[in-house]
Amino acid sequence: MSKYEIAIIGPREVVLGFKAIGLQTEFSMNAEETLQKLTELKSQKVDEREKYAIIFILESHAKNIPKEEYKKITNDALPAIIALPGPEGSTGFGIERLGQIVEKAIGSNILKDK
Repeated sequence: MSKYEIAIIGPREVVLGFKAIGLQTEFSMNAEETLQKLTELKSQKVDEREKYAIIFILESHAKNIPKEEYKKITNDALPAIIALPGPEGSTGFGIERLGQIVEKAIGSNILKDK
């Protein structure tokens, strides 16, 4: 029985350190390259199942992927696509997306500020 893996996609100088803790690192400089790498990683299978459980991408790249493309690539349960803040700080995209997922799962966005 094989284990799921975790990957991160982003600029070399941002993601290379994650290799030291066992993450698969893929380099991209913009949203277009990130979408291409996401598509490639999502298509990888091991024993008829997804190879990756989680794929991290940078918020700055995620927010620049066309909305319909992003929705399509993140629609499946696995791998979970998680947008992380980059060196420039949070854009709010990741927490907004997480709120949408929570709302879809339980019917209310409990992460939203009142």
